[in-house]
Amino acid sequence: MIYSINTRFLILGAGLAGLELGRRLKALRQDFVILEKESVIGGLARTNKTGEYYWDFGVHALYSRDEATFDYFRSLPLNCQTINRNVKIFHTANKGKIHLLDYPFEMGVRELPLNHKIECIVGYLLARLKRKARPVTLEDWIANFSGFGIAKHFMVPYNNKIWSCDLSEVSAELVSLKIEPAPFIQFFLSAFGKKVTGRAYQARFIYPEHGIQSLCDYTAKDMTEHIYLNACVEKLNKENGNWVIHTADGRKFHGSIVISTIPLVELLIKIDLAGVEKHYDVFKWNNTYFVMIGLKNGYQFRYIKDCQWAFFKEDESFYRVSLMHNFSTKFPPTLVAEVTQKPALLKKTPDEIKNLVLADLVHLGIIESEDSVGATDIMYIPYTYPIPTPKLESTKQEIRQRLIEHNLYLLGRNGNWDYLNMDGVIKKVGHFVENLEKEGVLGASDRSHNSPTQVRALPPTRKNNCDKGSHITIS
Repeated sequence: MIYSINTRFLILGAGLAGLELGRRLKALRQDFVILEKESVIGGLARTNKTGEYYWDFGVHALYSRDEATFDYFRSLPLNCQTINRNVKIFHTANKGKIHLLDYPFEMGVRELPLNHKIECIVGYLLARLKRKARPVTLEDWIANFSGFGIAKHFMVPYNNKIWSCDLSEVSAELVSLKIEPAPFIQFFLSAFGKKVTGRAYQARFIYPEHGIQSLCDYTAKDMTEHIYLNACVEKLNKENGNWVIHTADGRKFHGSIVISTIPLVELLIKIDLAGVEKHYDVFKWNNTYFVMIGLKNGYQFRYIKDCQWAFFKEDESFYRVSLMHNFSTKFPPTLVAEVTQKPALLKKTPDEIKNLVLADLVHLGIIESEDSVGATDIMYIPYTYPIPTPKLESTKQEIRQRLIEHNLYLLGRNGNWDYLNMDGVIKKVGHFVENLEKEGVLGASDRSHNSPTQVRALPPTRKNNCDKGSHITIS
């Protein structure tokens, strides 16, 4: 017996991009389904629960340079808490003395020990005087634009730590996307003692008091009948001009238009289209271990106890930690450490990685001792950071153009392989739907029904085997 669903729009992935797209299509009374391989919605923007401890996959702060997007976040009925950003960079100096620098690094230079501060100031000034041609890679930019002091004390060690590839393989586009160097006057004033707020648009943000999952749950609340969980996509093919999506548990979904928010490198493996290869060298990414540490009642984290998140650039196993209780007063003391998967970790078990993080936190004095820990958890999530590589954009443009010819669109952080924050995802989904409307792709609104047509009854959903081992949980 064939179990199938007919609809018009097939959305792959129920992360923030897929859900926001579904919300907008629902408002336009379009016929669609959202297929999600996991048993829960949210993707990277979801909140996990381990015992009494709530934790996200890293930092999820709601802010935006775009006032309309920030207004949208503020308009949501989510009981958000407004937070003044407090972010630090952990810097160990002579004889192991710890310095907590303001974020971003250029704004924290004034807090460095004198010899390190001089190196950063002199190197920065020399770099401005001797700048060469426009950099192509992140390695070029660090060498010729940040100055030898900033390179030595932050940019080189931190970026070598976070990325799973050599810095010569990362595009200098990352500088404008994420690094956003401070203007000269701000650096100069900060270096000589004035407290300057870097990246001011991030300095005040909001966060749902019950976790970032609240944002995704709210976005999905009026369209649950359109969302199919445990729907692991195995293959996409064309039949009679339309798309057919086959899932691991034997279901088929038919539609004329596919919008994919799943990792682009995974999508390419699942389709067969002339002119579109299965693998491209320009696609690189980070896989990440998220290690949760929850403290027993009466204990607190030290040094960074008032921060929302902090960066670590030295020999620790993690490059960033976030403290969930400083995002919401509803949460008990909980820390989430992020560890990039690199060759040295491939042979380690989840328990060994978790213990490595615990040992580093105790060594740094952030945790008093392992006896203060009430619970731990660990999850391994692939494709957490799409890496911008030098030839990525031209390759993506060729792929996008070929896919659009077949009514297959790419959207979202992983779907379009864009290094976006949540506000960027919301904004790009809005522009995408506006373009569909302008181009007449949406067509007439389907006012006869708001749910997909069920051709045959569905069997009970079986647990999917897609990407086995991508989620590892330890109680």
